[in-house]
Amino acid sequence: MVVKLLGVADLLSAIAVILLHYDILSWRIGLIFVAYLMIKGWLFREDINSVMDILCGIYMFVMLFGFTTIVSWVIAIYLFQKSVFSLAS
Repeated sequence: MVVKLLGVADLLSAIAVILLHYDILSWRIGLIFVAYLMIKGWLFREDINSVMDILCGIYMFVMLFGFTTIVSWVIAIYLFQKSVFSLAS
């Protein structure tokens, strides 16, 4: 059950990355997803995927200041595939 909730949250984070890329999402909502990824990454920090969550959170934080590159799509795809695997298990 918890894995599926984290999968849904990762899916919402992937959507947030795309919306932040196009400046559609407010920075306040983006900050919530940054905090989610950073906290989740810190709580499960022994796993390589959690390190990737921290890096995604750092990049999303930088996105809040208007810095977007093609890496935004890579992060969105990574979070999306992670959410699909979590929801499928």
